[in-house]
Amino acid sequence: MSHHVEAMLDTYPKGLGGIDKKALATCIAACFECAQTCTACADACLSEDMVAELTKCIRTNLDCADVCEVTGRLLSRHTGYDANITRAILEACQTACKACADECERHSQMHEHCRVCAEACRRCERACADLLATLD
Repeated sequence: MSHHVEAMLDTYPKGLGGIDKKALATCIAACFECAQTCTACADACLSEDMVAELTKCIRTNLDCADVCEVTGRLLSRHTGYDANITRAILEACQTACKACADECERHSQMHEHCRVCAEACRRCERACADLLATLD
């Protein structure tokens, strides 16, 4: 997926304002992948017999999916770039991913979908941190 993200970034007519293109593409792809994985994990949790015990996991999954989706969309726009908004959304995404990964890891021994989701959240958390580190 990041190949298409990078290809699209290459087409931007005004440049990216000094943002590291590789880190940006990796982060965008990680955000959208995490959003999909969290949505699927929440759905899988709803199918479990012990769904009542997974309420917090479901909620955290859905919150993380929403934050990741918005982050990926905001990072895909560069006209009128505002570094303060970019920093704030990356920090929020990092926080949501950490919370979701922590919660899913609590259930990962019993539910494979939670293990997969935790991994996607950790990747996205790292991608946000890596991109944040490149911003001026």
